[in-house]
Amino acid sequence: MIKKYLFVITLLFAGMVCRAQSLSLEELQGLTAMTTDQVHNYLVITKGFKPTGKTVLSGKSYEQFRSNRINPVIAETVSLGQTIQLMSGNTTRQVIYHTLRLQDLNSLLAQAKRSSMTMVFQGSDAYQQIFRFDNSLFVMIINISLDKKSGTVQLDEK
Repeated sequence: MIKKYLFVITLLFAGMVCRAQSLSLEELQGLTAMTTDQVHNYLVITKGFKPTGKTVLSGKSYEQFRSNRINPVIAETVSLGQTIQLMSGNTTRQVIYHTLRLQDLNSLLAQAKRSSMTMVFQGSDAYQQIFRFDNSLFVMIINISLDKKSGTVQLDEK
């Protein structure tokens, strides 16, 4: 009897450890509409990310969070743009997810293909494969390096 419980607990623990990316597509979409306090609580307390400071990309300021994966090769980074007030009164922000794990990118790409978003572009340039998805609420661009060693997901609410 104890062996059965131990086996079940081991399977549950293995499932949690073997989980793909830390954030699903739905969770990334949710980050676009959260307030700064909500984002901090969600990423730091719920998901175990650590704030790593601010950075500037293409002239825009982003707050960065890094996953709690010990091995830097499999760590994920989430960059959050400044909050923007929409005409409707809602707030939005750009979310950029970066990982060095092809499994994480493939999982997010599969989630995007299954979602209500429509793939409007698939192509490549000299450095990366590019997938652009769109629907009435979001625009998402997934970039996967041609050597399949890294990639990003950029998500913007319309």
